Amino acid sequence: MRDIARRGLLAACLSLACSSTSCGGSPPPKEPEPAAQEEAPAARKPSLKMKSELGSVDPAAIKGVFSALDDKFMTCQKQALDRVELLSGAVKFFVRIGEDGAARWTYLEASDLGDRATEKCLLDVVSAAHWPKPDGGEAEVRYGMELPFQATRPPTDWSGDKVAMTLGKNGDAIDRCKAGSTARFHATMYVGPGGKVIAAGVTAPAKDSGDQADCLAHVLVKMKGLPSPGSWPAKVGFDL
Repeated sequence: MRDIARRGLLAACLSLACSSTSCGGSPPPKEPEPAAQEEAPAARKPSLKMKSELGSVDPAAIKGVFSALDDKFMTCQKQALDRVELLSGAVKFFVRIGEDGAARWTYLEASDLGDRATEKCLLDVVSAAHWPKPDGGEAEVRYGMELPFQATRPPTDWSGDKVAMTLGKNGDAIDRCKAGSTARFHATMYVGPGGKVIAAGVTAPAKDSGDQADCLAHVLVKMKGLPSPGSWPAKVGFDL
């Protein structure tokens, strides 16, 4: 009886062991893990090559070029003295110099000459000049100069109030000239006896304002109804 009981207990133990070890078989194989996918290399964006900084030029060399142009500047003035005996004044040039030493563009940031034709003559002289080649890209330079007074007596100095009413009457024509431009224009005029405009100059600190300046100068020269300065011409400056 005891042998039977021992054999029963041994069988129960073997059965329990078989259930926990899957009885004589190897554990089921593990499912293969998915292969790691290699990330595709990020596409390289094309590099942008551009120059955001201006080059430089020797200030002494720039001054030397302007000094060498003095005779041509004086020629511009002499050509105008037959029309505008009192013509004189200061100008301030802006010049963008290309890498090859040529002027890419130029304009007058300021002028109180009072004659558009003379202002354009000065700009033509500067545009045709050969400039030092900048280091590191295109360069921008500014230069001020003055055309000296040639007459024996200066013009009478007027304030802008003297011409404000007449400018208002010509407002529509002035606005048409300025259409499409956000530049601030400055004008200088010579007014002779009887209120006749002898000459007018117009500048704006922008490279693309030449046509508008020409148009405005034409309107100013044609204006009527200005007060008379008496027997000697007056000079007046104002913003448009």
